[in-house]
Amino acid sequence: MMFWGLSWTNAKILGEYFSPLELMFWRFFFASIILSPFLYFYNLELKKIQSEFFKIIISAIFLCFYNFCYFKGTQLGYAGLGAVIVTSLMPIFTTIFTGFFYRKKINLKTKIGIFLGIFSGLIILQIWKLNINQLIKSGNIYFILGALSWSFLTILTQNITKKISNIIYSIILLILCSLIILFFHPQSLNIKIFQADSRFWIHFLSVTIGGLAFGTVSYFYATEKLGALRASSFSFLVPLSAILFSMAILDEIPDIISLMGCFLAVISVILINYSSNSKKEDRQ
Repeated sequence: MMFWGLSWTNAKILGEYFSPLELMFWRFFFASIILSPFLYFYNLELKKIQSEFFKIIISAIFLCFYNFCYFKGTQLGYAGLGAVIVTSLMPIFTTIFTGFFYRKKINLKTKIGIFLGIFSGLIILQIWKLNINQLIKSGNIYFILGALSWSFLTILTQNITKKISNIIYSIILLILCSLIILFFHPQSLNIKIFQADSRFWIHFLSVTIGGLAFGTVSYFYATEKLGALRASSFSFLVPLSAILFSMAILDEIPDIISLMGCFLAVISVILINYSSNSKKEDRQ
């Protein structure tokens, strides 16, 4: 989650160099190369991959859309604030969709955690003075859509990784994302990236190796082992690190309202995870 927190600052800086689609293509391309050697240690069960391939394609579309919102939102708005909005809304969307698709009941402590998450998101957005134009210009609409997309991706991942190793799934997903972007936007294959300065490469490697290759695969592993709802609740820990990194590197100083919202978000993750642990202990 620390890598994810830092990645929001990385994305803001990278947006000064190239378009979201160009950054997405090269990010997916390099991450898939970095992870590919792990295929040597895993058995490729082609029948299982084939049976889940349609779901993997849908997952790739959601991951592409999330990354577009991620880069576009940070280009327009604040990196730290974007991280807080996405990670506050994502577990809420995941809970709603998980309950709808899997008919899972939500206990009282989880409901309180979800309520705090919603409340913290509304505070951070300062909903009382928000209008549609401001929502778009500030980049916040992209953060909201990104949270929605990642929630669907989380639920699909939990379902797919019951049959396929999360490493194999991640590599296939990254390759598909690269191909999807290249197919719809061939200009993304911009080799000028190799002429970029060291500042670009430091942040690009951080967001690619730390945020995507390591961070996202770790998240998929957690989703496989812990379930979609509980794994997504850990994302509430991202805002604090994202705000700290954006303050240190970008000189983004959050106002007191944003800090209050972040505090409530952290409280909500404690409630959600405490509730999940309690239920697990009761079953034992």
